[in-house]
Order: sequence, then C-alpha cells, then structure tokens
Amino acid sequence: MKASQVLKIILVFFLLMLLGMFIFENIDPVPIWIPFFKGRRFGLIFIIVLFYILGALSAVWVMSRIGANMKKKMKLRELSEEDEELFEDEA
Repeated sequence: MKASQVLKIILVFFLLMLLGMFIFENIDPVPIWIPFFKGRRFGLIFIIVLFYILGALSAVWVMSRIGANMKKKMKLRELSEEDEELFEDEA
C-alpha cells in the first residue's frame, strides 16, 4: 500500500469517529419550546438535522429563483436583439 492510501484511510476513519462522537453526544433530549408542542423534548441531533435540511432547501429555493430571473432576462435580451436586427434590415 502506498503512504497516500494509508493516510486517506486514517483520515476517513478519524472523520467517521468524530462524526460518531458528535452524533452520540448530541442525541440526548433537550427541552424545546414550540407553541404547539409545549414541554416536548427532542434530541439535539434531530434539531440540528432539521435546521440543516431547512437551510439546504432555502438555498436551493433562492438559487432557483435567481436562475429563473437570469433565464428571463436572457430571453428578453435575445428578443430585443432580434427586434433590433429586424429594424436594421428595414433601414
């Protein structure tokens, strides 16, 4: 085995170990106050995952809105360029 492969295996093992420790340390239930779920206790890891997913979904939504606006502007620009070419031919 090459030294780089051994280092990669050690790095992956170390990262998995840290991930496992993070999950096991944050699985204990914590009290959270939500108006409809008063007095409920959720594992902190579930709260972290929920907000991670919400953040990813909002990022995808924002990027799709930006992409739709850019596509609309490009289409309008192409239409205006075609109109200019038509008027240039007539002159």
